[in-house]
Order: sequence, then C-alpha cells, then structure tokens
Amino acid sequence: MIITCPRCATRYLLEAGVVQPPGRQVRCARCTHTWFQDAAPDLPKPVLMEEPEVPAGPVTDKSRMLPAPPGSISQPIPRVQAPPTIEPPPSVRDDAQRATSRRWAAVLLLAALVIGGSWVFAFMRTYVATVFPPAARLYAALGVPVNTRGFDIKAQTVQEMANGVPVIAIKGEIINITDRELPVPKLNLRVLDSNKRELYRWTVVPDQPRLAGHQRQSFAARLESPPADTADIEIRLAKDTPDG
Repeated sequence: MIITCPRCATRYLLEAGVVQPPGRQVRCARCTHTWFQDAAPDLPKPVLMEEPEVPAGPVTDKSRMLPAPPGSISQPIPRVQAPPTIEPPPSVRDDAQRATSRRWAAVLLLAALVIGGSWVFAFMRTYVATVFPPAARLYAALGVPVNTRGFDIKAQTVQEMANGVPVIAIKGEIINITDRELPVPKLNLRVLDSNKRELYRWTVVPDQPRLAGHQRQSFAARLESPPADTADIEIRLAKDTPDG
C-alpha cells in the first residue's frame, strides 16, 4: 500500500494490513504532518481471528519513504525564520546617543535656570532690583517693595516749645543695609497735612559722606514754627538733586 503525505507529497510504502479499516492516524517522517489515512478499498474485511501484529503508533519510519515520482515537485517544507535584526552602523548609533544626551542636557540646564532664577528673584530682591530697576515696580505690585538705594531710615519726631516757639525736633539714624560701602544720600523732609498734602520741605545733609556695609550714622533736624495744620513728617532719601 502506498500512501502520500498531503502536505509535502512524500510517499511511503506500507505492508498490507498496516492500515486496517476504517483507517488510522499516520505522521510524515519528513515534515511531521499528521493525518487520518483511510484503509485500502480492496482490503478484505477483517475476520474474527488472531490479528497480525501491527505497529501501534503512527508510521514514522523513514525506511518506508519512497523516492518522488518523475516530475514530482515534492520538497521538504522550508522552515519559516524571523527576519534578521539589522543593527545600525556604530557611527549612526553613536550619533543617536549623543543627540539624546544633548537633549537631556538641555532639559536639565533649562530646569536649573528656571529654579535658580526663581530663587534669585525670591530671595535676592534687592540685588535684582538694583541691577534691573524696573523689577522694583514688579516687586511693589506683588506687595513686597524693595529698597534699591541700600539705606534704611529710622527716626522719631517730637513736638516741643523753645522760648515760646513751637518746634518739631527730629532725631534718627541712616543705616547701610548692604555689605558694601556706599555714598550717603541727602535726606528730604516733608511736612504734610492730614490729607497728605505737602506744606513745607527741607533737606538734611548727613555728616559722613560714605558708610561701610551695615554701618549707621545719626542725624538730627529741627523745624521752628511749623504750619498750624501740620499732621505728619515724611523723611525720604533724596534723589540726584538736593530737593529731589
């Protein structure tokens, strides 16, 4: 009996009686395909008697394999292999790694600039406003005014009588709040009424022309016969001109 593999067309020669009715499972020794092989139609029906010994498993013996008939196109089934992974050339791979590294470096640099700039803006207000004066207006709008002149003024005002004449006596200190030596500006004193209107102004020149960092000096001023509706005395650092 000759059987043929339906997948690879390999033929096998089997002894009579190997495939009994109604048929049996067989497996191709070449491509391992398994199929149900019907018994030969001219095979006599089995008689209830001792049956010949037949192999119990599928037919896989390559010695039964017959050569392919003339003109047959039976070939072993090729194994399907995954396409090989094509690695990029080392130069291309190195360029890609360098580009990735540059992108990460740019991101980290930008983050450092944002964090550092925010810290400087928040905790070095005086320095920022001194280097970039318009920033002082921004700080003032945010409710944190900045002293860009580098000086602080502390003063108190006393009203008294001297020889029957009313006198406003002012005593105070001007303080260099920076770490560097600065020229001491003049002081503008303004007399204001209850509506903050200016009634009178004069200028005080400090004794020392310069102050070292965190150094302070005292100043004093007197105004005899102040206006009758005087309500407050305002003291400010003068600008470029004495009456700034």
